[in-house]
Amino acid sequence: MPAKPSSPSSQPPDLPELCLAVTEHAPLPIATVEGATHIVRYANPAFCRLLRKPAEQLVGQPLSALLPEKDACVTLLDRVYRSKTPQSHIEREDKPHPVFWSYVMWPVLTNENLVGVMIQVTETAGERKEIVAMNEALMIGSVRQHELTAAADALNLQLQQQIAERNRIEGALREAQARLTDRAGDLAELVARRTAELVAANKQLEAIVHSIAHDLRAPLRAMQGFATLLAEQEGPTFSPMGKDFATRISKSAEYMDAMLSELLTFTRISQQHIELSPVKLQTVIGSVLAGLRSDIQRKNAQVEAADPWPVVLAHAPTLTQVLFNLVSNGLKFVAPDVRPQVRLHAEERAEFVRVWVEDNGVGIAPGHQDQIFRLFTRLHGEKFSGTGVGLAIVQKAIESMGGQVGVESADGQGSRFWFELRKA
Repeated sequence: MPAKPSSPSSQPPDLPELCLAVTEHAPLPIATVEGATHIVRYANPAFCRLLRKPAEQLVGQPLSALLPEKDACVTLLDRVYRSKTPQSHIEREDKPHPVFWSYVMWPVLTNENLVGVMIQVTETAGERKEIVAMNEALMIGSVRQHELTAAADALNLQLQQQIAERNRIEGALREAQARLTDRAGDLAELVARRTAELVAANKQLEAIVHSIAHDLRAPLRAMQGFATLLAEQEGPTFSPMGKDFATRISKSAEYMDAMLSELLTFTRISQQHIELSPVKLQTVIGSVLAGLRSDIQRKNAQVEAADPWPVVLAHAPTLTQVLFNLVSNGLKFVAPDVRPQVRLHAEERAEFVRVWVEDNGVGIAPGHQDQIFRLFTRLHGEKFSGTGVGLAIVQKAIESMGGQVGVESADGQGSRFWFELRKA
């Protein structure tokens, strides 16, 4: 047979009903108040017996009206409302025999909002004062213990979550650091290997260039010498075309020798390790102008070197080569009907000294100014002689001394070359 459904009376009561039942049968007087005026909303039978009034005369009345002579009770109630923490108080009343009124109050909270206060009131004789005080302390301790336990559980859960998250982050950090260390080691090894390979390749290339340039100069000089002897000894019997061929052979050999000579200079500057020391610019410029005196006189050039000349940190022979190339270019790259004018001056800039070499030559178009310091670059090769190595030597030399070089120019308006070196 199917089981009979249980009757509604057999269902267990819910929590509010259970709490109400416990309060109704509690032997201690308990009441619930709410609002700023402390209106009584509930009073159990024990509370009614204590005040000797039925519940209908208590509910809806302010607590201060029900206990007119118990100011300490109302004050304690206000304190519970403000602090939202349990409180207790024992008040003595002198009658024919001493009687003690004890109050225990605790807040009723819903979602951290105060909805009321539970009050337990006890009237005791003197000999039971200690027992009542102990009961009150136990009740307040129980309430506070419950609150502290709940707070401790919440904090413990939060702490466990934070520890777990920290452990996860530390693990990820250690893993990332390990990967980074491995990657850094691989990169350092790769850079060291590539650098060694590049240095070896550069040294090998420079050695080849130096060997070729040095070994080729001997046969070139022989070609030039034989062409000169041929023109001198057999010149009268040469036709005009033969004389032209001999002259071209001699000039080509001379040009090739000059190119190889400058290549040797470029290779030497690239390979040598120079020691920097204080160098007087005035001394170097005087030496350069003395070496170019014949060219200056032959071209009736006007050269000006304006004081003052600071002391720079450089390598004197290398700096002499730089200024020689720049000044000789200023004398060379000038239109045939123009008198060459070259001006040298210096200006101090913080930790550096900038040296200017200005000319009134044919100039350089802005689109070509980033090319002129490259090896074998000749922008005016059809008009002016040159190998295209001189400015490459200038840049390599200045960089080897820890400086930089540049140019400001416009086509047909002259050039203003500059380089910077550190102050001594």
